[in-house]
Order: sequence, then C-alpha cells, then structure tokens
Amino acid sequence: MDHPPGTIVCPTSKMRAAPPFPRHELRTLRPLATPRRAVRSDGADVTAALARVDGQMACPVRLRRPQLRGLAEPFSITLDFGPLAVERPLVLALTGWIHFGGGMANIAGSIDPTLPFPFPVLDAELADGTWRRVDVDVGTPAGKTKTILVDLENKLPAGARRLRLSTAYEIYWDCALLCEKAGEGETRDRDLAPGSADLHWHGYGRHAELPPSLPLTPVHGEVSAMPPWDRTPAGWFTRYGQVLDLVSRRDDRLVLLAGGDELALSFDATRLPPPAPGMKRDFFLHVVGWDKDADFHVGRGWELGPLPFRGMDDQAYGHEPRPSRLDDSWIKRYNTRWVGPVVLSPGDRVLPNP
Repeated sequence: MDHPPGTIVCPTSKMRAAPPFPRHELRTLRPLATPRRAVRSDGADVTAALARVDGQMACPVRLRRPQLRGLAEPFSITLDFGPLAVERPLVLALTGWIHFGGGMANIAGSIDPTLPFPFPVLDAELADGTWRRVDVDVGTPAGKTKTILVDLENKLPAGARRLRLSTAYEIYWDCALLCEKAGEGETRDRDLAPGSADLHWHGYGRHAELPPSLPLTPVHGEVSAMPPWDRTPAGWFTRYGQVLDLVSRRDDRLVLLAGGDELALSFDATRLPPPAPGMKRDFFLHVVGWDKDADFHVGRGWELGPLPFRGMDDQAYGHEPRPSRLDDSWIKRYNTRWVGPVVLSPGDRVLPNP
C-alpha cells in the first residue's frame, strides 16, 4: 500500500459481537493527537502507556478467576484528546490485544446472568458533564497485538469533550490515537500474490519470557519436537511440500496445518513498481482461514472435520451438509497425512497424560 507522507494505513478488521460483518479493507488516516490525559477507572494514570505503540500496556484492573480466562472485572479508560472537532471525519485507532478465553468462559457467559456483556463500548462526555453512549461498534483486536478502527464520523454529539472506553474483556491497550480520514485519492493499493508456498514441519516454538501484559510470543528459532499438550484434532491433513495452488485464490480449498507445521510463503517484491517520489510503502499480509482446537467445549473438537466453507453458518458448525457446488477433488489429492488424536513423541511413543 503506497500512501502520502504524514498518513498511516490500518485495516478495518476486528472481532465483532454479531453480524453484519463488513468486508475487510484498508483505510488511510491522518493522525491528529494522542491523549493529553488517560485515566483508568481505578484512578491510575495510563497516559504514557497509550502514547505510542511500545509494549507498555494499559491493563485491566482485575481479572476473573482462572476458569473464566479472557474475562475481566469491568473497567474503563477515560481519554482526553483536547477539543473534539466533531464535524470532522474522526476515527479512533486503538492498538492492543485480547487474551482469548477458553470454551469454559464462553459457556459461563451464556448461562451466568451476573457476567456483563464483555465487548467494549464507547461513551462521550457532554458539556454538562454527563455521558452519552456513542452509537458505534467498537469491537476488539482479533487476537495478538493489532490496531482496530472506530469510525466516529457523524457519531459524536455536539460539544463532546472526552471519550470513555469500557469493557469486561481481558484486553491490554497499547496506544490510543485520534485520527481523521485522509481520503483515498493518492493511495495506491497493489496486490502481490505469493510465488512459492511450502508446507513443512517446523516444531513448537518456545515462548519468550515476557510480562503477562504482553501476548504469548513464540521464538521462531527455538523449537521443541513436543507440544505442551497431549491431544490434538485428528484427521487427514495436507501433505508436506508445495501447496501454492491451494493458496493462490479464495476458493474453499484449504491448506490444513497441524500444530508444529509451518507454511513458508515467498513474495517477489521486485514485481512491484517503485513508489512515487515522497510516497511511503507499507506491506500487509491478507490471509483467509479458519482455526479450530481441541478444547473440550469446542464443537467436534476431537476431529479435523467437517471442513469449513464460505457462507457456512458458524453457529451451526457440523450440522450443515457440504454444498454440492464445491469441487472437492483437492481433498484426496492433498490431504494424505494422518495426524492425532494422541500426540506422539519423536520415537512414536504415546505420551502419558500429565
């Protein structure tokens, strides 16, 4: 993505509570301000933590018990950017990460009425000191540290002074940046397909020694042959080797990776024309995929299938027939590697339960 100096480019991707799910796009923004002051609901000053993307996080005040991993006691952060020009096309860019909970937390949330709706909401302070809910879908970062966008154009009430971001998720915020839409006139979006896609064994990366306010980060060069678990979804996975044909287009044909696998993609950047004088170039990796694990509460978590497809009802997984429109001849050709359900040691010994 080539964009003018003084602008940034961010994806619109984020996790939302419910549909509709807008298509993922890139937006060009002009940064205006970081918070003059940011105060957490317990009175802690988190201004410095939200000033830039630097791994210094504004953390939840208190977490829920371990069985509710991913949930926090409700907390908020009040953001003072100075006078808000509500007539301008403002966008709030939030960088952070969410600690995904296990299936147990999801089950608990569905049956325990004392657990609040965890998704973030945004309120605006009016001139008289009262607060009003802003009609926006804040969403959350979809996993590890990412930037999400909250479109405030024509959403803030006249005279709005400060913003308050509230959530009951275990979210760690790294930066809050007030921006305005810069327009797409000078931005150039250039697509580059991979020239090679090799699937092979890599191993399980050791996690870097980081504070709990940062997401788990595997060290790519330090791997083990054994994972820290003893069960994995069982099924016929993609055989090792070149799989470029499976990732060249969005067509419901999938590369099926098991734990410890690595898909190495190569791109030839020399195929792109150089950016125009003064323009800045950023690269984004666009991936369409689906994730599944062996959590006890995950539907059909013990097996690899059924395979997902475009248009499926994700709330009825495993209960819909696979559409006849799909050409599934690729399955017999590529899915010839059996994995699971019991993790084996390098010598093919069954690991004992921990």
